[in-house]
Amino acid sequence: MPSKLTIPERILIHLYHFRKYNDRYDYPFDMTQQGIARSIGISVTHVPRNMKKLEEEGFVKIRKGHVQGKKKRVTIYLLTSSGIMRAKELVDKIENEEIKINEKYVKIGDIQRATGKSLIEILRAIEKGEKIELMMGKRVVFKEVAIEREVFVDRERELKAMEKWYNKGKILTIVGPRGIGKTALVLEFISLKKIPTNLVWLNVYEGRKWSSIKDVLENLFEKRELLEILRESPTLLIFDNYYMVDDEFVDAMKSLTLEDIGESKIIVTMPSSTPFYNRFYSIKDVERGAVMEINLEPLPIEEARKILPHVREDAFKRIYQLTKGNTRLLCLLARGELKADKDVPLTPETIHLLNYLASQKV
Repeated sequence: MPSKLTIPERILIHLYHFRKYNDRYDYPFDMTQQGIARSIGISVTHVPRNMKKLEEEGFVKIRKGHVQGKKKRVTIYLLTSSGIMRAKELVDKIENEEIKINEKYVKIGDIQRATGKSLIEILRAIEKGEKIELMMGKRVVFKEVAIEREVFVDRERELKAMEKWYNKGKILTIVGPRGIGKTALVLEFISLKKIPTNLVWLNVYEGRKWSSIKDVLENLFEKRELLEILRESPTLLIFDNYYMVDDEFVDAMKSLTLEDIGESKIIVTMPSSTPFYNRFYSIKDVERGAVMEINLEPLPIEEARKILPHVREDAFKRIYQLTKGNTRLLCLLARGELKADKDVPLTPETIHLLNYLASQKV
């Protein structure tokens, strides 16, 4: 059995996962009292006094911050530099401890890498006597580009649909205008789902060849064929920003709707402007269950409001009209980073007006 941890030690390990959030505009729910309590398995009423102890020891700092989904600023907790060092000592110690699984002793760090679960989740499972399943071989996790998470609000209906698809489906497409939040939705889903299988995230930039996709996958899985990889190594394969691709790419994607891919899953995000001849599936594929399609709509005004909670109501209504609830534009505006750019579909005059409206505080 691993070492018994105190509540303050569990809190340090939990917050270590969020050590890079010190200078962010918004913070995840997991850094609040309720989020910490839920994660480490204690009552919310026990959090403040343990935090006070950690603050007195110089390991934690307390501040008010904007949390996704909350209109008002709430109390959030961050590690100090000393707290990060202390948490890392605890993490290293726990990761090197071993437990017995299937007659073999396995390091907790290896369990974490194989399952995608946090250390706290693993420790709680061990304490409860829950069975821990390990995949055979090393888990592959590969993201082709670094992806920063934007503010995420709402999308409960879509997340529930994705959960249903993940349990029984094969290929999922998420279609919507640029900047509507397709990538953010996938990031939120895999964060909540804690994907236990291999996870490969590929960026489908304009003009990308199918041969380059095969090269990446074959290198990751040691020169095996794509179908062999998918059938024998359960994988969540994500094609982000599928748009202008060549005929070979389209044909390869069409074939995947027909092939047996075992327990693997495929997610494809694509702009709604993707030409019909590049869409690799038809309504018949949706009807027979080979593909599930989610059409992402603009954020409802009450959810979009959470991104700019401090803007005056009349100014915000005008902002919503001009941005049409586009998540990316609203996030750029909230961070003060909205400016003329080839990826921003607005005139300089509109951008100037939006920045002015965003400055009108309550």
